[in-house]
Amino acid sequence: MAKTQRETWAKWSEFFFSIVGMVVGLTNIWRFPYFCYISGGGAFLIPFFIFMIFAAIPILMLENAVAQFASFGPGKIWVMCPLFKGIGAGMIIICAITSVYYNVIIAWVLYYLYSSMHPTLAWSKCNNPWNTHRCYESISLTKISQSNSTLDSMLNSTKDVNVSSSLALSSSVEEYWERHVLNLSPSVNNIGTVRPPLLLCLFLIWLITFLCLSKGIKTSGKIVYVAASLPYIFLSVLLIRGLTLPGSLDGLYYFVKPEWEKVTDPSVWKNAAVQIFLSIGIGTSALATLSSYNDFHNNCQRDAIILPIIDGLTSFLSGLTSFSILGYMAHISGTHLDNVISKGPGIAFIVYPQALSTLPFAQIWAVMFFAMLVLIGLDSQFGHIQVIVTAITDVYPEKFGNHKTLLTGIVCLVCFLFGIVLITEGGLYVLQIIDWYCASLTLMLILFLEIIAVAWVYGARRLENDISLMLGRRPWPVWKPLWTVINPLCVLILWISSLISFKHLFYGDGTMFPKWTHYVGYGIALLTIIPLPVLGVQQIMKHTGSFVNRLKQSLKPTMEWCPAETRAELNKDDIINSTEEVASHFL
Repeated sequence: MAKTQRETWAKWSEFFFSIVGMVVGLTNIWRFPYFCYISGGGAFLIPFFIFMIFAAIPILMLENAVAQFASFGPGKIWVMCPLFKGIGAGMIIICAITSVYYNVIIAWVLYYLYSSMHPTLAWSKCNNPWNTHRCYESISLTKISQSNSTLDSMLNSTKDVNVSSSLALSSSVEEYWERHVLNLSPSVNNIGTVRPPLLLCLFLIWLITFLCLSKGIKTSGKIVYVAASLPYIFLSVLLIRGLTLPGSLDGLYYFVKPEWEKVTDPSVWKNAAVQIFLSIGIGTSALATLSSYNDFHNNCQRDAIILPIIDGLTSFLSGLTSFSILGYMAHISGTHLDNVISKGPGIAFIVYPQALSTLPFAQIWAVMFFAMLVLIGLDSQFGHIQVIVTAITDVYPEKFGNHKTLLTGIVCLVCFLFGIVLITEGGLYVLQIIDWYCASLTLMLILFLEIIAVAWVYGARRLENDISLMLGRRPWPVWKPLWTVINPLCVLILWISSLISFKHLFYGDGTMFPKWTHYVGYGIALLTIIPLPVLGVQQIMKHTGSFVNRLKQSLKPTMEWCPAETRAELNKDDIINSTEEVASHFL
């Protein structure tokens, strides 16, 4: 059977826009502003940019360099050090889990986008079938801010309700999100039924994902020109509009002014590191997979520097936009900004819709905002699916190399089916469990082992030699101490501190999730790290001799660890145990 020719990017610009689309995701829109809020505004920006320079850039350089050198994704890249093959499997599982719930979030956004196209924004009124007698219209906040007595009278009018006055009122935006979009059940013990509108939205999002990736990077490479550019236009327009609103400058001041006492808070530094790692996709091999389609002599050193900087500046732009609108929300509601911002999805599905409903021509701004979120989400989702598809085609090129469209369709269909449980009436709780345990417990461990395997077992000197072959010159000497000392220590400390400070999930009223959800969460976390010992033992058992000899053989690169062009010329009986031999063969 003829060997399958692996795809490469037609132009560097296609790769560039693809990775920009990958790193600029939903985490920039709601996670970054939220972390800034709880971490003292500008006090969060200091460790954020420090981690970007001294951790994100060098680790991204490490990941992209090995992927570009051998033109392999995470499923095959560990031929460089077979004992750690389970790292690649863990990364693939994390990407698969992420892709399932990520498109669910985009499906929510798509439903809001559809609702924004109506003559009246449904979440701005209380005369809908799903509204309760406790509802107040979000647009009435402007009137409430003009008269505190109005708010008092609204609270007094609910005294007959058998709830405390603090819980007596709920905004039309909250009721639209919880009672209409989600039809949220009381607890995770009551999953409920599937929400038909969300099922349709989820199907459409997966269909779009499949169509954009159906021909591999040949189609996605063209689409990202638009998908990665438009969000910046939308963000800029929203920022300009936000700056014209009363109270916006108070929001910006809140955003950039550091609370210096929080700079010494370890949790602020941990949040900053987690945010930059998750935003860029370090530890999931998403960007490394895209880099594996690069030309062998592509300047990976340049790419590793540019991308985190773009991500950081995009997060900053998102923060400016978010806080200008949040300052406006605090102004019209007559309250401090501390009482406006919400965690996670609350920013995108409660705070922003509430602000947008108070603006002139609200439908236009709502369509622009939610269209931006759809594009941002799809860009990142493309990367998640490409990790899975690339991993399978790399491991089984004869079976799937010429059937990538079919394989992409199967992956999208399976992920869609798994996602259906997340669009039930209790699906939000399931999504929170998956995200909380998968990201909090295992990602840093996998990233730490990856750095150790590449920088210490394979060796930083060998990696520098590989990069020299690609660049035609020696890489900067600063990389080696960062890879071998600073980065592994940094990630290890973050992982340990995450374990020490780990807390179980709580409902909005402060009640802890039931105990069985803890075991489910631990099971999800274990699912991503079980491949490490299992595949490690499997590799050791493949060799003969003493345990020490088996271990040594499992740590050596196989004959497949070499540039793609060289690999095509090698005889199957050749054995290459070091990159020095690969280099001499290649040259």
